Amino acid sequence: MPNYLIVAVHPPDLCPSANKSIRDMADAAGEAMPQLAESLGVTLQATYVPMTNHEIYVACSADDADAVREFAFQSQLGQWNTINIHQVSTLEDAITKVHDLPTIY
Repeated sequence: MPNYLIVAVHPPDLCPSANKSIRDMADAAGEAMPQLAESLGVTLQATYVPMTNHEIYVACSADDADAVREFAFQSQLGQWNTINIHQVSTLEDAITKVHDLPTIY
């Protein structure tokens, strides 16, 4: 199952630490995320918030990138963040894969 990293970036005025409306929405959406993910066929692996740079990271896996995009949409992250979704590999898998390519230098 492919792995994905959702990167959500918001401006300071939309930070749940400063904005009550966003805080209330984020609280409710955060509680609903596990069930939403399961209903869409997305497995949540971890969520991370650095606390100093207005970013949220969601590590997940799914058979379909559309399911991950739908998760980001329905979770309401996109209503207060700019969302980027990256298909990712583990470091070990990436190192193995690069050995399939000839070097150019």
